Amino acid sequence: MVMDFVEGGELFSLLRKSQRFPNPVAKFYAAEVTLALDYLHSMNVIYRDLKPENLLLDRHGHLKITDFGFAKEVPDITWTLCGTPDYLAPEVVASKGYNKSVDWWSLGILIFEMLCGFTPFWDGGSPMKIYENILKGRVKYPPYIHPDAQDLLQKLITHDLTKRLGNLHGGSKDVMNHPWFAEVTWERLQRKDIDAPYVPLVKAGAGDASQFDKYPEETETYGQMGDDPHGKLFVEF
Repeated sequence: MVMDFVEGGELFSLLRKSQRFPNPVAKFYAAEVTLALDYLHSMNVIYRDLKPENLLLDRHGHLKITDFGFAKEVPDITWTLCGTPDYLAPEVVASKGYNKSVDWWSLGILIFEMLCGFTPFWDGGSPMKIYENILKGRVKYPPYIHPDAQDLLQKLITHDLTKRLGNLHGGSKDVMNHPWFAEVTWERLQRKDIDAPYVPLVKAGAGDASQFDKYPEETETYGQMGDDPHGKLFVEF
């Protein structure tokens, strides 16, 4: 499998270093994600795993969505429980049938995290506690959030599917036409004709991976045989 090498690192790492993004920076990344979701949904594909870890920056600072392991072609409705706890829509948590609406909920969670530095339903507890908070649906908006941004968030992070932007008759255009995105020129952004707010410090040439965080290697030794107290029950199984 051959894919683009995306040198700029994860949006997750940039967000952690910044703690939270200024309003215009969050808006830029949210707009690029909106364009990506608009395209995927036009192909009847639900992404289902939107989060900063899955958004990579190219060498010019524009976003690319990665990790399509949970993506699914859904012309009407699906029931699979999958995704990242903080970003799951309530209809997924409640095991109800769902459609493209879940990606717009996740966009709301992403925008909230970019503006605040944390997700709205995380309280340090277990995934089950996060699910409880999602089903309760109460969101506290910090006072520093721009009023237009809060209005958009309230229309994305809503249990009422008849009011959730992106899930209405106008589809993704309802999100694009929201006042928070008023100054975005969508055609230029789609052509990447707008400078990104942050350009990664990628070295000249191809193959520079310095923008990616280093994680420790796993210490488990693979392929070793261990004791199997029940092996005798499965001879020649």
